Order: sequence, then structure tokens, then C-alpha cells
Amino acid sequence: MDWLNRAVVAIRPKGPADNSTGAFDSFERTYSRRVVDLAMRVAETMLTVGASVDSGTVTALQIVKAYGVTPVHVDITYTSITVSYHRDIDEDPLTLSRVLRARTTDYTRLQRLEELTEQIDAGLDVDEARRRYNEITSAPHPYRRAIVTVANGILGAGASLLLGGSWFIAVLALCTGAMVVIVQHELSRRLLPAFFIQTVGAFVATMVAMAAITLSRNVDWIGEVRPSIIVSAAIVMLFAGMAVVGAAQDAIDGFYLTAGARIFEVVLLTLGIVFGIAVGLTVASAIGYGFELPTGPPPIPHAGQQLLGAALIAVGYTLSAYGGGRTLLLGTGIALIAYLAFLTMRWFGLEIAPSCAVGALTASFLSILVARNLHVPSLALTTAGIVPFVPGSAVFRGLQQLYGADGDVTRMINGATTLSGAIGVGLAIAAGVSLGAYFGRPTRNTIATAVRRLRGPA
Repeated sequence: MDWLNRAVVAIRPKGPADNSTGAFDSFERTYSRRVVDLAMRVAETMLTVGASVDSGTVTALQIVKAYGVTPVHVDITYTSITVSYHRDIDEDPLTLSRVLRARTTDYTRLQRLEELTEQIDAGLDVDEARRRYNEITSAPHPYRRAIVTVANGILGAGASLLLGGSWFIAVLALCTGAMVVIVQHELSRRLLPAFFIQTVGAFVATMVAMAAITLSRNVDWIGEVRPSIIVSAAIVMLFAGMAVVGAAQDAIDGFYLTAGARIFEVVLLTLGIVFGIAVGLTVASAIGYGFELPTGPPPIPHAGQQLLGAALIAVGYTLSAYGGGRTLLLGTGIALIAYLAFLTMRWFGLEIAPSCAVGALTASFLSILVARNLHVPSLALTTAGIVPFVPGSAVFRGLQQLYGADGDVTRMINGATTLSGAIGVGLAIAAGVSLGAYFGRPTRNTIATAVRRLRGPA
């Protein structure tokens, strides 16, 4: 019957290897623990420096596969990561878990972790990999805190130009952004909850807007000051809208629990912004300098000012996320190309959401094409390209409308409609990013194959 067994093997697909014939010795136990621990720590650090849940999961599985430790299950939520290795039918599974704590986006560290993963895939010894991982995590950030503070100010200035602000407003937004970051950093060091940190940041921005209005009434050359632009620029800088994009991305990738947590986070943080602005407006009215913030969308400036604003936002964001010089140049260039694609779609008459999707697709596609050969993280380039599209201002307007409705059905419906539009934009951006990566990877591989064929044998 040997011929029958060979026929069955030829017809049926191969199953997983059967490891049930022997128990693990002490060396194999130690080895598997070190590999699983390394995979979990690399994925954990990637998540805390800005990588998506999907990237962290794929990286962990790639590492354990490279060292032959399979099958492994990786489970990531918004606050924890668990890696479980099913060793043998007669052995208890090896399961390690860690809590994801403080998140500080650092694309330089992310790039080094991606390079480490590639080295592991190429055959790097597990002990050497652990040593290099410790070097990466213990290395300081590439920029001082002052550079990050100024970078956030640049981001706020770019947002103000994108919203139609004047040069004076842009300079004021730069100073406001830097001031908000300094205050929030000091509060976070004192372990104040994020809701109150957002509240204080929004309150500071509202007070600056009040001071600008007061100054414009007494100084003629300043001209008209629109406080809504100052406050809206601060809102974009606070990144309440990035969580919408992250939630939509996780939902598209199939991580629904994490997507739900991100949605709850964006609502909580944006409520903190709304509360801070409400307190600021109350204080301004009490001292005789009250003003109102419009609930409608901001006016649209000319295309040149929008492109300049998008470039400044990309520069500010990349620096604030500790991106290197090459990442800064490439991210700014991709942001300009993506925003040109967005403006082109708007010129053809498309609505905001599909136009943002095209811009995000362009950013993601180009990032995938150039990131590997130029040794920069594709996530950094993609994010720099989509930050000008994030619907932070729309999320704020929707919650502001709901907050001030006072039971008025019409205003509540308007607020819900604005929030729905913001969620739609977030989904469109996330879909564009996913499609860009989907089309970018095979295109990149095809180009690489064609180049190798043209060069011929070495």
C-alpha cells in the first residue's frame, strides 16, 4: 500500500509539521522563550513609536518564523500585546503579554526596528538581535525637545495657512502651537489624564485668540483677525483627527477592538478640546473680551497658499515625530504631490471625501515605491502626506454643534451630520492608504525585477 500513501501525499496539501513525538529539552525551551520575547518586544516598541496594529502583528510573526518557532498567535489590542507559542500537544503553551504604555512617535527608531527585522529575516543570531534591539530602544531621540516644540509650532502655522489665515495669523499660530506643546508636556510629566491635558491646550489657544482680537482693535496694521483660524490650527496640531484615520485603518485591516478603542479616544480627546474652548470663551466674556467661534467650515484660500500650508504641516509633523533629514525631504515632497492630487480631484468636481481618498492613495502608493530603496519608513512618508487631510477641525465643529444645541433638534442634526462627514473623510483616507499599499507593493516588486533583468548577472 506504499504507492497509495504516496498518491495521497501528492494529492492532498501538506499539513503542519508534527512535533508530538518528543518533549522539548531545556535548550529548546530557553530558545523559544527568547525568540517569543524578542518578537513581542519588537512589536511592542513599533506600536509605541507609531506603527499600525497590522504592522506590529506582521513583524512579530515574521520574527518567530525566521527563527523557526511556529505556530505562534499574536493578539494586539489598543493597550496590550500577547504572543502565544503552542509548543506541543503534551506541553503547556508559552504565552507572554505586555501592556502598551506611553506612545511617542519616533520614525527614526521605527526605521531602525524595520532594519533589524530585515536582518533577522536574513539570518541574524537571536542573541545578537536582542543586543541590537536593546541598543535601539536605549538610544536617545535624534532631536532635542526644543526642536520638537518649534516643529509643532510650524505645524500650527501650516494649518492656519491651509485654513485661509494671513501671515500674521500664521506667526501667531506658530507661537500658540509651541506654547500649547510646552504646557502639555509639563502636564503630562505630572501624569495628568489626557482629557485634561487636551482641555488645557484648547484653553490656552482660546486665550491667545482673545488676545489677538484685543490687539487688532488697537493696532491698525494687524488687520482683521479671525479667532476661529487660530483655534482651528491648534485643534489640527492637537491631532484629534489622526485617531479617526487610525480607527478607520484598523477597522479596514480587521482589528475591530482596537478601532473601537480609537474611536472612543477621539471622542474623549475632542470633548476635552470642546470643554477647554468653552471655558476659554466663558472667561473671555467675563472679562469683557468675548467672541464667538463660527460653526461652519472655514473659507478656502487659493491653491498656492494651500500647498504652502500642506508643506509646512508635513515639515512640522515629520520633525515632531523625529523623522530624519531624508524622511523630511521625501515626506514634504510626497505631501505636495498628494495635495496636488486632492486639488485636481476637487477641480473636477469631486466631493471632499473621495478627493481625500485619492490624495491618500497617492501618498501611500509613492511611499511604498520609494521607502525601501531609500531606507526610510513608508509609514512616515504616508503619514506626512495625509496629515493635511485629517478631519480634526470637522470633528471639533460637529461636537461643538452638539455641545451648544441645548436640546434644539435642528442643531443636533447638524452636529451629527458634521460628525458623520468627518468619519466619512477618515474612512476615505484610510481606504486610500490601504489601496495605495495594495497597488504599491506589487508595482515596487515588478520594477525591482525589471531593473535586475536589465542589469543582468553580476
